[in-house]
Amino acid sequence: MADVNTPEGIEERKRILAASTDRMELESAATQLATADDPAALEALGPFLTDAAFLERLDEVNDLSQKVLHLSQVLLALTRFASPEIVPLCLKIVNDPAFRSDPERKVFVLQALAEGGPMDAETVEVFRLANGEGYFATSASLLARNSSPLAMALLLSMMLDEGETIEYRVDLLHSALIPVRDRIPIIEFAGRLLAGNAPSEVLIAAIESIYHYRPDWRRGHPGPPPPWRKASVEVLKYLVNMAAFLKKSVTIPEALQAPMDRTVAMAQALLARRGG
Repeated sequence: MADVNTPEGIEERKRILAASTDRMELESAATQLATADDPAALEALGPFLTDAAFLERLDEVNDLSQKVLHLSQVLLALTRFASPEIVPLCLKIVNDPAFRSDPERKVFVLQALAEGGPMDAETVEVFRLANGEGYFATSASLLARNSSPLAMALLLSMMLDEGETIEYRVDLLHSALIPVRDRIPIIEFAGRLLAGNAPSEVLIAAIESIYHYRPDWRRGHPGPPPPWRKASVEVLKYLVNMAAFLKKSVTIPEALQAPMDRTVAMAQALLARRGG
C-alpha cells in the first residue's frame, strides 16, 4: 500500500473508505488518514465522517456495545496526533447532523479540539453548547487541559455559574485542575476566581487543587498531580508569588495552611537549586 503522505496513498485510502464493508479495514484506513502529515489526508477524511452511510459501515450503530467502537479509534487518533490542522475538521463534523445523530460521538471530538492548540471563539462556542448537552464535567477538564485564554475564560464562567451546585463545582475543580496544576494559567485561575467573587468554597477548592493534594479529591482519577520538580523556573516563581497574594487576600482554612506552606517551601528550594 502506498505511503499515506502521498497523493497516491491518500487516494488508495479513500477508495477503501468508499467501498469496503470490512470494519477493521475501514478503521485502519481512516486512522491512517487521521494521523498523516499531509493536510490533504484530513481533507479526504472529513466527508466520510459526515456521511451517515459510511458511519453505518464503520460501526454497528444499532448495537449499544459497538456503535462507536471503530469511530472512537479514528477520533482518538486525531487526539493523539493533534495539531491546529485538525481543528477545522473537528468543527465541521461536530456540527454535522449525520455525525450528531449519536450523542456518544461528540466526546471524542471535544477531546481532539482540546488538544488542537489555543482555542478560538468558534471552538469555545462548541464547548459552551456542549455544557448544556450533558458535557459540563467533561468540558471543565478539557478546558483546563487546553489552558488557553479563551478556554480558561469559559471555565471561569462555568465555575461562577450559580445554576450549578457549589459541591459539584468543587468536585470539578479538583478533577480538572490537579492534573495540569503546573501551568501558569491554572495557578492564575485561583486569582481569577477571587476577582470574580466566587463562593469561598469554590475559591478554596482551586487553591487546594494547586497547593495540596488528596486522592479522594479526584474521583475516577486516582493518579497523583505532576511533580513540581519538573516545573519551569517561571512556573515555580509564579506559584510562590501567587501564594503570597492569596494569603494576603483570602482567609485560608487552617487545614490548608500547612500543606500550602510546604508546597511554597518546596518551590523555593527548587528555585534555590536552580539559581532562580
